[in-house]
Amino acid sequence: MMSFRSLLRSQRSLSLRPSKKFLALHSSCSCYSASAAAIEAERTIREGPRHDWSKDDIKSIYDSPVLDLLFHGAQVHRHAHNFREVQQCTLLSIKTGGCSEDCSYCPQSSRYDTGVKGQKLMTKDAVMQAAQKAKEAGSTRFCMGAAWRDTIGRKTNFNQILKYVKDIRDMGMEVCCTLGMLEKHQAIELKKAGLTAYNHNLDTSREFYPKIITTRSYDERLETLKHVREAGINVCSGGIIGLGEAEEDRVGLLHTLATLPTHPESVPINALLAVKGTPLQDQKPVEIWEMIRMIATARIVMPKAMVRLSAGRVRFSMPEQALCFLAGANSIFAGEKLLTTPNNDFDADQLMFKVLGLTPKAPSFHEDEANVSEAESCQEAVSHSGNRESTTSSTAAAGGAVKESISGTTTLLTSKRAFILNDCIVSMPARLLDCMCFISKRAHYRRGEMKVVKHLKRPYPR
Repeated sequence: MMSFRSLLRSQRSLSLRPSKKFLALHSSCSCYSASAAAIEAERTIREGPRHDWSKDDIKSIYDSPVLDLLFHGAQVHRHAHNFREVQQCTLLSIKTGGCSEDCSYCPQSSRYDTGVKGQKLMTKDAVMQAAQKAKEAGSTRFCMGAAWRDTIGRKTNFNQILKYVKDIRDMGMEVCCTLGMLEKHQAIELKKAGLTAYNHNLDTSREFYPKIITTRSYDERLETLKHVREAGINVCSGGIIGLGEAEEDRVGLLHTLATLPTHPESVPINALLAVKGTPLQDQKPVEIWEMIRMIATARIVMPKAMVRLSAGRVRFSMPEQALCFLAGANSIFAGEKLLTTPNNDFDADQLMFKVLGLTPKAPSFHEDEANVSEAESCQEAVSHSGNRESTTSSTAAAGGAVKESISGTTTLLTSKRAFILNDCIVSMPARLLDCMCFISKRAHYRRGEMKVVKHLKRPYPR
């Protein structure tokens, strides 16, 4: 006869064992638990950036449950970036008002009665003073905006801006400009002056664009981005939500950006601040969930880009901004004004950084300069690793490959700054560990991106 204790034990085991029906039901449910955001985030982490996104791909990500989208945007963000670092940029209007264009959202258009008066280009002293103040406040990138359709026929002003770029760069800051449409030779001149990035937003989808602007075509905007990219300047391009567009238009904007030959270095996501006197003065404010969807989707489809929480941030509380940073935003505009619209107070931003545990991102100058300095650092690290004696067998130009012979082993430094040593691992400076992968036997490259076969330090070298 079974004892009471044995009977109790058997009953417990039966009660804790899930039924076949439960397991079958759970299995069938779990098959559908992975959202598009989860699937595409995993793929992005595994394979790196891609440029063959379809609108349906991006729409599926955008439509994922918002908490799931937030979580997987954060996953990609932590793989591609230091998640605590946030870039601080300051935007100054160096030539305000009097613009001939008809952008429906802009108070600087001469076509609308918004109280903004046309002004001349700011003097050098005023611009340098503003740049110095921005640097002292913690900004590492200084952006200059001019309310023009383009710079054609403005040779004197353009040459003056070239001097501003050079002088601000000499201060140790990154420099960005938004001056309207550019011709190819102008982009080259800006590059020579030391420009880090050029901003030229697409604003919205190609389909919705004619309802917002008629004085400049979508293709003209894309042509300016092409000139900027070909000149070797970082592209900064994003858009505005809250213009009255549909969700399909937001997806269309992200699709255009994500399928460019090279993803933009910066993607500003603006929430419309409706200004009295403009055609969009009665638009409803953007909800925080709309911003989170845009930011997280942008992060998944353009993992390496700096996703900038831009205009309209002043409307969001600290907890709401925290959700944006969690979703993948890692750049802000600091300072009390964004061109002509209000922005967050400097002290409030400093408090936010402290409360959220954020750290300011250091300036990152153009990749060709970084390649030279990192190549030198790698050579120095090799020469000081153990007691090995190294002799340089061949050194290519900056951005090319550097080969060294170390006791019969070969070291390769690629233009992607990956340091690989066959058969052994060389100790490296701590600052390089963040952007390099160390392996002991095998690695291969696909489409110019680092893909590690054996051991991975970080999926994306920075």
